[in-house]
Amino acid sequence: MSTPADIVRDLAGLIDALTALLQTATAKEIPNIARDLGATKQLNEVVDRAKGLLDQLRDSAVPLRRTVIDADALVALLGLVPPLTEGMAGMSERIAVWVQSLALPQGDPLNIDDAAQAASVVAVPLRQVSDVLDQSVEIAEGVVELTAPEQWTGLIESLGALGQAVLELKADPSAAQAAAVTP
Repeated sequence: MSTPADIVRDLAGLIDALTALLQTATAKEIPNIARDLGATKQLNEVVDRAKGLLDQLRDSAVPLRRTVIDADALVALLGLVPPLTEGMAGMSERIAVWVQSLALPQGDPLNIDDAAQAASVVAVPLRQVSDVLDQSVEIAEGVVELTAPEQWTGLIESLGALGQAVLELKADPSAAQAAAVTP
């Protein structure tokens, strides 16, 4: 089963193969064939449209890549929260132990047992929150993995290279006119 990362990577590979095909000696003859057929104008129109479409695809992929990278960074930052809440829970338990160890003078209005209980009660919801956040981070990591952040740069570069290869197929109109004049 293919993952989204596989699909984005394979799409970039397909675009790279198409680019390589357009850079072969055979493909570079396309402008000459168009000139011989008197179709230089039509070829150039097709090339311009194809290049425009590829530029639009590439330009659309750039903000998507940025969004995917931002989402990946956000999930990484959220990953810090569960250990923080877990640490706060542990800290409140240690405070409860410390409060119970206090040796207060007789008749002090502070009830050590109540204070220790209050401190340790805080730990339970903090641990629950930590567990829920930890599960949420795992889900978010899975979602971000589906967006394949590491693959988008290659796809964008491949689209740019394909656009350049298409543009290089454009026929020189002056060469077509010179060939038409020559008997």
